[in-house]
Amino acid sequence: MKKNRFILGIQCFATMDSGACIIKTSNRANEYNYVAISEERLIRKKHPYTFPFHSIKYCMEHFNIKSFDDIDLVVSDIIREPVWHRSGPSYNVKDFDYFKTLLRLPQKKIIQINHHLAHAASVYYTSGFKNSAILIVDGNGTDLETNSFYEGKGNKISLIDKYKGRGIGVLYGVITKDCLNLGRGGEGKTMGLAPFGSKEKAILDFSKVNYNGIKTDYSNILRRMPFSDIITFSGGKKIKKLNIHLPKRSKRSDILKGKWKQYAYDIQNETEKCFIHLGKELKKKVNSENICIAGGVALNSVANQKLFSNTKFKNIFVYPACSDAGIPFGLCIWALYNHQLFKNKKRKIVKLKNAYTGKIYEDNKIKSILKKYNISHEKLDLKKVAKFISDGKIIGWFQNGSEYGPRALGNRSILADSRNSKMQDIVNIKVKHRETFRPFAPAVLEEDYKKFFKLNQPSPYMLLVAKVLKPKILPSVTHVDGTARVQTVNRKQNKIFYNLIKEFKKITGIGCILNTSFNDAGEPIVETPQDAIIGMLNSKIDYLVLGSYVINAKKIKRSFKRKIIKDRSQRIKLNEKKAMLSLTNKFNLNSKKKYFKKQIELAYWNTLEKPYFTLTNQIKKWIGLNKKILLFGTYDQTYLLLKSIKKFKDLNIEGFLPYKHFNDEINNKDKKKLPFKKLHKLQNKLSKNCEILITSYEFSYDIEREITKNHSNFKYFKYYNGYSRNLSNYFNFKKS
Repeated sequence: MKKNRFILGIQCFATMDSGACIIKTSNRANEYNYVAISEERLIRKKHPYTFPFHSIKYCMEHFNIKSFDDIDLVVSDIIREPVWHRSGPSYNVKDFDYFKTLLRLPQKKIIQINHHLAHAASVYYTSGFKNSAILIVDGNGTDLETNSFYEGKGNKISLIDKYKGRGIGVLYGVITKDCLNLGRGGEGKTMGLAPFGSKEKAILDFSKVNYNGIKTDYSNILRRMPFSDIITFSGGKKIKKLNIHLPKRSKRSDILKGKWKQYAYDIQNETEKCFIHLGKELKKKVNSENICIAGGVALNSVANQKLFSNTKFKNIFVYPACSDAGIPFGLCIWALYNHQLFKNKKRKIVKLKNAYTGKIYEDNKIKSILKKYNISHEKLDLKKVAKFISDGKIIGWFQNGSEYGPRALGNRSILADSRNSKMQDIVNIKVKHRETFRPFAPAVLEEDYKKFFKLNQPSPYMLLVAKVLKPKILPSVTHVDGTARVQTVNRKQNKIFYNLIKEFKKITGIGCILNTSFNDAGEPIVETPQDAIIGMLNSKIDYLVLGSYVINAKKIKRSFKRKIIKDRSQRIKLNEKKAMLSLTNKFNLNSKKKYFKKQIELAYWNTLEKPYFTLTNQIKKWIGLNKKILLFGTYDQTYLLLKSIKKFKDLNIEGFLPYKHFNDEINNKDKKKLPFKKLHKLQNKLSKNCEILITSYEFSYDIEREITKNHSNFKYFKYYNGYSRNLSNYFNFKKS
């Protein structure tokens, strides 16, 4: 038996949070080691949607793994279909998909699990709780899941309930991108902008939103997903996202003027209400004092705190990489506790020690880089650095391994004086080159946090928001609404960062400094010493601390800037070449062209033709078997089938049950007359030899949920899935 085993976790599809994780475990020890990184950190491109060659290589090198032969298990997620290749079969075809076909990776080593289960595993198995309610709120996961309830008990995670198709996460994203025009991944900006709005001047109307258990039905505002496919990416007809009209802000328009800040306030306020509702509903279903939260929406630290403050949970844990960036770790940790390869040992739930998962760049490595570019420096003196901060200087701070997730927690940070009322604008404008309304976090000594913040428990991962008790003392980390996204720091989690804040306290009497991520606007957080040096050269940072060395920005010649950037670019290219050589079979341009051509054709078929093909085949079977059919759906979609599919009239139809008397186009009040008996509700029993046909695109998931929850013994058929378009698009395409 092998002494050590290795689990590799990677996403199965091209995502902006592409990355990798490897867990190393022993058959004897209860504990495990792991390394994890997002691809953007290594290729210096934010939201890359590329295959994580660099991340896999980085993780393998950390454990001195030479090839996939030494990996015992590869775990991936499911996005639409439970398959390794093209799990999203209507997606735009990318290099990511082709490279997967070239991997020197035996298929028998690969398993796939539900996307939200990976989120749940990442947060529960690191919580330290013996039992917990688990809430996952995401843009979307496997088969368009948006909300999921799980229960963690001992080593086991069990699904309680799930909701699909539309949710607060995707609505928040639509408002951010399509109304406020803050770009992909700009939800954090919307959260920062929200407090500038007013509860008295609401623009968005959420009065018709239906909350029912896990169900958060925004159908009066939001269409069901998906909102993108091969057609949209190819410049074809876009998919309608909203049932209401929203303006789109011009990039030149001041977002702090006019109605824009009110849109941000409204969607943030609704998110908080939604979270409180979901928390209360989950508490009804899971008898635990603890709650774990993950998924992309869990980055909304304000909503996390509102949920916790308004429910009866006594303890809360939010995984620091709670967005899709944390999926690779969630995949690995799920396998460690559940896969048969590792089940011979009953593992305890171990509380996460810290969020620093990157490799450590030793001082000798840093010293050689400083020497190569002839950068003058001196030895680190924490007292002097603390004095610099107290004197209004801005510090680039680079220590040990990088943080996992989007928050800088004292290893890849920019630091400044929390007491300086001008510092927020200075750092936003001169250092980060970003919007002035964006707030900064306080990094506070754990023993002092209750002096400054209304917070009931430590917040080491900057994922809880609290009221600032002394805003006049801490103006640069106090947001316009009097709150702050707090990071508590103790000696055990980060000794050198803790000691720096302690030295600042000795000088100022305040054990709290401003902490923000070490990156320029539009760039990923720095990973390597070279990244940090380039970051200093591109901003108004006064001093850069690299491990045990301090660089005074005013004392260095900047003539080497072009060279260090060029060297980094060449190193990235070389790393990718090495990774591809060691991890894949030989690249062939002709085979790639053939692959793309075939997959593009399949993507169009899956998007447009598959629903028609699936339904017409099923109709033929039903006619042959003389099945009785009950139609459960919407007026316009049912009429579309009657009008457009010849064999539809030959079905033995018992009646039509309208879903809430809606059309798929809910703003269209014209209800088509149908030649079928109209039913008012589903009976407790269907007549013999009868099946339900779901005749709706927009509400297919809602109808399916109603059947499975209330009439689980009924047979039903739906011809739409999480990646197809409405049949109206298919018929229009055929006409043209």
